[in-house]
Amino acid sequence: MSFSTAVSVSSDQAVAVYKDQLPALEASREVTSKEGLWRLLSTTVAILNHAHSELDAAHYEVQELQSRIIELESQNTTDLMTGLKNRRGFEEAFAQELDRVNRGQSKGGVMVLIDLDNFKAINDTHSHLAGDAALKLVGEALAHEIRTMDTAARLGGDEFVLLLSNARKEDILARIQTMAARLNKLSLVWYGTEIAVRGSIGIKDFKKGDDPVDIFRAADSAMYIDKATSATRQPRASSLNIGQGLDLEKAAGLQFA
Repeated sequence: MSFSTAVSVSSDQAVAVYKDQLPALEASREVTSKEGLWRLLSTTVAILNHAHSELDAAHYEVQELQSRIIELESQNTTDLMTGLKNRRGFEEAFAQELDRVNRGQSKGGVMVLIDLDNFKAINDTHSHLAGDAALKLVGEALAHEIRTMDTAARLGGDEFVLLLSNARKEDILARIQTMAARLNKLSLVWYGTEIAVRGSIGIKDFKKGDDPVDIFRAADSAMYIDKATSATRQPRASSLNIGQGLDLEKAAGLQFA
């Protein structure tokens, strides 16, 4: 047998062998393809599950941040000492009330400024902790004096303010006088010592078109006039009999602007 014939026979045999193995190779390729597809699907599912977990975590973080923002915004308008509105909270409420007044949605309002008369003496004599307790006591008292629509705030130090919404001075004079009487009957028991808490009050009503700076300035001036007479005035009565042509403001013992 020649060399070329041997090679030819070998090639034919190889082809025959390949044909015999072809079904097995195809089956193997099919299996490999299925395994690859399964791995691809498994990987895709794993990626999607991970992405879902990441989205859940991100959603939770967003909720936490939103809650924190709400908390910070609340703190930003709340006096942490007393729980009342702080100056910023009061200014926002005052601006909103003036807007309602100017649009005819409120008949007007009354601002009541309050400044404690003996706060420095409480701090100097009994400590700043006692002064803090006095501020909290006043804050609690004022919070109980207002309606839902009203605003009570601590402006800073020992200065407080009430914003009585949708009200006229003549309609709520008795209420203000009663509130002033209660305020000036407050006392704080500090380590066995009873400390009287007293305050001066200035009142200014406002109506459509009034300027907020002028309203506050007038109430502030009235409060300082009241403070100047605090040493000589008689204690305010706890009730007020309105009628019979009385000068209500003088009868109430209050200082109006």
